Amino acid sequence: MGIPSYFSYIIKNHSNIIRSLQYHQAKTAFAALYMDCNSIIYDAFRDLEKNYSPQQGPIESLIISAVIANIKKYIYMIKPSEYLYIAFDGVAPFAKMEQQRTRRYKSQFMTQHGETSSQTPIWNSAAITPGTQFMNTLSEKIATEFRGKEKQYNIRKIVVSGSIEPGEGEHKMCEHMRQHPLTQQNAAVYGLDSDLIMLSIFHLKYYENIYIFREAPVFGDVAKQKTPNHLPLFLDVKQLCDSIQREMECANSTPQRIYDYVFLCFFLGNDFLPHFPALNIRTHGIQVLLDTYRNIVGKTPNKYLIDPSTQSIAWKNVYELVKDLAKNEYSFLTTEYTARAKFDHRKWADKTVQDRADIFNNAPIIFRAEEKYICPQEPYWEDRYYKALFHENKTPPFLKRLSTNYLEGLEWVYTYYTSGCPNWKWKYNYHYPPLLVDLVSHIPHQHTTTLLSQKTPTQPFSPYTQLAYVLPPTQLHLLPPQMHTLLQTDYTHLYPKNMEFQWAFCKYFWEAHTTNNPFDLSTLETLDQKFITMTQN
Repeated sequence: MGIPSYFSYIIKNHSNIIRSLQYHQAKTAFAALYMDCNSIIYDAFRDLEKNYSPQQGPIESLIISAVIANIKKYIYMIKPSEYLYIAFDGVAPFAKMEQQRTRRYKSQFMTQHGETSSQTPIWNSAAITPGTQFMNTLSEKIATEFRGKEKQYNIRKIVVSGSIEPGEGEHKMCEHMRQHPLTQQNAAVYGLDSDLIMLSIFHLKYYENIYIFREAPVFGDVAKQKTPNHLPLFLDVKQLCDSIQREMECANSTPQRIYDYVFLCFFLGNDFLPHFPALNIRTHGIQVLLDTYRNIVGKTPNKYLIDPSTQSIAWKNVYELVKDLAKNEYSFLTTEYTARAKFDHRKWADKTVQDRADIFNNAPIIFRAEEKYICPQEPYWEDRYYKALFHENKTPPFLKRLSTNYLEGLEWVYTYYTSGCPNWKWKYNYHYPPLLVDLVSHIPHQHTTTLLSQKTPTQPFSPYTQLAYVLPPTQLHLLPPQMHTLLQTDYTHLYPKNMEFQWAFCKYFWEAHTTNNPFDLSTLETLDQKFITMTQN
């Protein structure tokens, strides 16, 4: 997922980075093919459900066969010589589980309220989650199909990382890149979202170049390439980095600036941290960040947000950057309010099913009660910001707790993107960030401070615990029967019947936050121990 709208922004603003398959077949040899395969499962299901009939056979068997066929198609297309890495999502860090839970609960809410197809689905795609019988079977079939087949595909080493192995697929791939660099050769990476772009930028140093590819329709209208839908397009990561460096216009343009660029993008939000209301990628967010960076950091040679010698966050420079952003936060926010207020005058039709679906999907820009209550044009708006979005008074202890959690998040995300998960149990505990003017007071002034308070290595949750956390109550049958029964008898209070949503400063309903989540870390760890005991008996 990553930053909403970032992918289309990149293609529109760096149009020279897209390559065709024909270009690569003529000019590029690939040493490695890395495949983040969960999207292939969804694609296979969507293709099958269009014309599926039970006479064709069990739907899950057909999906698995289609996934295998598609993986083979890309192997023969890319022809990697050294490594083939096939990855499926395993258990995610707690920080990601929060996002997965929200997404699944919103999907159920939309289905219940008629905002998706009224037809009974032929299969429950929530089964595409680690720990389900379907994912266990799929992982076994993929391993049987590809492990040990190096001679058949003329590849030196094939690695299959199934859903039983912890970690998001794209992060497991990156760990392999770090451990097996091929700095003189090229890698192709299947999958396409903003997270994968950011990860590839950080991992470009392990390869001569990285090309991210997906089928042409995924690029939409933003890519001006006349490529048949069944053929892929490639995003040239090295070319993207060169283009970004030109856009940054810094005193000394070095690859280190690109790491600063990715760190800047964390302020625009991702799967782990929310975006700042004053910094919106859809309006002026990236440009504001780049202009501020250029003036505060980039104009000085050898001044960075990521220290080149230690590759850790240079908090002193982050402090200077955020301090300058905070000076203009009110101006940025009122500009954002002006842009969103334009929708107040729009007349929304309400006659057809599609009309009502449009209203539902655009609810955050139609029904803006919280935003209007905050109203930055009126005095004491900062107090109302915290009252409306956090249900807290603006007190020093609360601001310290909130700001520290957000700064931990910056460090957690940076570490996760560059060297692996630093803490499987950490997450950001709120749906919105502190105001920049409050955050700046809590940023360390030293370069080398480490904020994450981790004394011993943490372990991921079991797949069944993740299922119990992310699945709505109507889908808990995807767990083994004994665990399903436990949740139905002892933990019903963790599954609210009515969902509550918060969408201030969002654009679409799918960006909204769920606000009634009774789970906490302690409850989840207790449940995890019970599930582990059940699997051992």
